[in-house]
Amino acid sequence: MPSSFFSPKSAGTRFLTSLCNLILVNLLFILSSIPIFTLGASVTSLYRITIAILAGDNPSVIKDYFKCFKDNFLKATGLLLLYSAVTAFFVFELYMIRIMLDESYQWTSFIPIFFLVAIAASSFYSFPLLAWFDESFKQLLKNSILIALSNLPVTIMYIAISAGFAFLVYQFPTITMSIMVFMGFSTMALFYSIFLKRIFEKLGAVISFKETEDTDKM
Repeated sequence: MPSSFFSPKSAGTRFLTSLCNLILVNLLFILSSIPIFTLGASVTSLYRITIAILAGDNPSVIKDYFKCFKDNFLKATGLLLLYSAVTAFFVFELYMIRIMLDESYQWTSFIPIFFLVAIAASSFYSFPLLAWFDESFKQLLKNSILIALSNLPVTIMYIAISAGFAFLVYQFPTITMSIMVFMGFSTMALFYSIFLKRIFEKLGAVISFKETEDTDKM
C-alpha cells in the first residue's frame, strides 16, 4: 500500500531521509572546506555524520555537523597542518632525488614514497577517529597507524580508491568535480564509513548521538 511507503519507519522513508542527509552534508562539507585550513575539521565532521547515517541514528545534520566541527577544530587543524608539512617535506625529497641523483641511486626514491603512503594511511583513520573518540593528539596519531596496520586490506583499498579518484580529477577535472559537488564526497565517505564503523565498534565506540542529546537536556 502506498501509505506504508511514506510511514516514518518504512524502508522507503529511511532511504529518502539518508539520501537527503547525504546531499546536505556534502554541501556543508564543501562550504566549510573553502578556507582550506578548515579542511581537517570538515573531514572530521563529515565522518561523524556518515558513520551515524550508517548506524541508522538519523542525525540532525546541520546541528551535529557544526557541533563536531567546533568541538574538534583545534585538533583537526593541528592534524591537517602536521600532515601537510610532513607531506610537503617528503614530496620535496622525492623531487630532489629525481632531479639531482644519478639513475643508479633512483631506488632511494622508494624511501620518501614509503613515508608518503604511511602518511596517507594514517590520515585515513585519524580524522574519523577524532570524530568518535576523545583522544589526545599523540593518541590519535598512534592509534591511526596501529589501525592502518591491523586493517591492512582496508587500508590498501582506501589508498587505491583515493589514488583512482586523484587520477580522475587530474584527467577529467570538470566532470569529476561536477559529480563530487552533488553528493560525491559524502558518498565516498559513506563507503569508507562501512568499514570504519565496524572497526570503531570493535574498539568500543557507541555510534549514536542520543547520549549527547540526553546530556544536553540535563
